[in-house]
Amino acid sequence: MNILQFNVRLAEGGAAGVALDLHLRALQKGLTSRFVYGYGKGGKKSVSHHRYPQVIKQTPRGTAIANIALFRFLNRDLFGNLDNLYRTVIQTSGPLVLHFHVLHSYWLNLADIVTFCEKVKAQKPDVTLVWTLHDHWSVTGRCAFTDGCEGWKSGCQKCPTLSNYPPVRVDRAHQLIDGKRQRFRDMLRLGCRFISPSQHVAEAFNSVYGAGLCRVINNGIDLATEAILAQLSPVPLNPGKPRIAIVAHDLRYDGKTDQRLVHDMMALGEKIELHTFGKFSPFTGQNVVNHGFETDKRKLMSALNEMDALVFSSRVDNYPLILCEALSIGVPVLATHSEAAEEVLAKSGGQTFAATDVLRLAQRRKPEIAQAVFGATLDAFRMRSRVAYSGQQMLEEYVSFYQNL
Repeated sequence: MNILQFNVRLAEGGAAGVALDLHLRALQKGLTSRFVYGYGKGGKKSVSHHRYPQVIKQTPRGTAIANIALFRFLNRDLFGNLDNLYRTVIQTSGPLVLHFHVLHSYWLNLADIVTFCEKVKAQKPDVTLVWTLHDHWSVTGRCAFTDGCEGWKSGCQKCPTLSNYPPVRVDRAHQLIDGKRQRFRDMLRLGCRFISPSQHVAEAFNSVYGAGLCRVINNGIDLATEAILAQLSPVPLNPGKPRIAIVAHDLRYDGKTDQRLVHDMMALGEKIELHTFGKFSPFTGQNVVNHGFETDKRKLMSALNEMDALVFSSRVDNYPLILCEALSIGVPVLATHSEAAEEVLAKSGGQTFAATDVLRLAQRRKPEIAQAVFGATLDAFRMRSRVAYSGQQMLEEYVSFYQNL
């Protein structure tokens, strides 16, 4: 089996992590796989490019820069196509899976994606199209993360905020939504099969395009994290004040990190010790330790292993891998109510809480938090989570899906 994975970034972001892990696991399993990505930081080659086998940077830097500049006014990516891969695709011997992940974010023009797939299918009928939806971009006029907005259900009449990713200065979502959805119907007509790691994203897609057209395959932790987990041992219980972790790429963004909740935890003073992991932390206080953005997964996992709990308050994530990772190393997660957190935690028997309850539980010890969230002992919860978020299970489900097409 031949597989081409497509994602805008190689190793930055949750979708990239899933796509890259599928690529590496497929190679490990003896399948022929290549990973095509749009660009790295600044439109250049990814700094991780040399670390991974069979990866291809696809788009010129100028294309990404032009799309970034124009998107704020046009609300869509004007440039970018896959034409430079056409010969590679049609000359591939045997069945080929084109597996798309995140194709937006200043990379590709949606209409040109459809045109490319039409040409490929006409020339090479044994090409299979698969698209994993990591966000709500397929149902909205513009944004990928809705932050609770349900305007897409009524055609994105007037955007309540221009700041939801990808942000704009001029709102054209209502003008674009019908044409954008037609492109996804074109992909369905070409036989493209849609998948989402998230039940609520799949339900949103199916409500627009038809029942049962998007199925769910949950994300799992990646190979690198599994190797780290195998070497991490449970640490002795912390005898001091509870250590609570907050993890986000940009700690200033309220959509990912509830600023009020963090300030309320800071106000607990000597009752807890707050550890942040991420860029641009706005939090300073006697009980706050800012670690900065940790690029080394081993160091991050080792640091989290020392924590009594991870507090998760994002409203914009869809199937957050940081939850799977923390739970897999036996760190309980105190999450505020959201569809994403509820879906991930339910897989290991956990529950979400109101912010006031998170504040109360954050003052407890690790075993008490595990009991409150999962109704289980720390050891039982840890064993349950290792199985629930296995990346190997994710690969097996995808390979089975490919083979059954």
